[in-house]
Amino acid sequence: MLRSPTFVSGDRPLPTEFLEWQVKLRHWTMLNRNGSPHAGVAPLCCVRQPGTGTGVSIHSIICGLLPRPDTLAAKTREFRALYEDNAENGARGVYDAGIKYLSSYYHSAGDFDPTTITSLLRNDSMVVRALRASPACALVFYVFDLDDRSEEGRFRCLQLDCRAELYEDGPLFDNVWWHNSVFHGKLDKQVMVRFVHQRTIDTGFGGFEPVEG
Repeated sequence: MLRSPTFVSGDRPLPTEFLEWQVKLRHWTMLNRNGSPHAGVAPLCCVRQPGTGTGVSIHSIICGLLPRPDTLAAKTREFRALYEDNAENGARGVYDAGIKYLSSYYHSAGDFDPTTITSLLRNDSMVVRALRASPACALVFYVFDLDDRSEEGRFRCLQLDCRAELYEDGPLFDNVWWHNSVFHGKLDKQVMVRFVHQRTIDTGFGGFEPVEG
């Protein structure tokens, strides 16, 4: 029998256990997967879209974490320096330096903005167009790996209801853009999406809640 959803957090801050998991998972991927994204950082983005059969459109994204506001500018400078100081060694040199840096960057949940999940997306992508039309959305973190018995990789199915804010410049955009450049180089025509947390639901691998408008 599918159990009823458990409401983990009704406030805007992300649940502490969720943010701690995200930080530990990213640290683990730097050490054990050379930075290759785990399913736990690749949620489905479900956007309200009245008139469609399900009322939502669904998109796969890779998400990130934002530094605390008081450290944002300093971390952006570090990411920029990381890229520029290693660019002469080519993309591989930047990438390797980035893995080394990020292995210690993901240290504590207290280092990150507790209200925010981020993503960098093309400005003409379907998900960006959907979010421009309706910022109400949900991120579904679905981890179901029969082979992974670690705490980081254990079964999870969480629905994070969010409000999306879109940025094409400014301090938040700069931080995520320079962070992304370590892995993917300097990309044009990008939009930084800040997903502002509203509530988290542990679905228990059961039903999902409607995306609120």
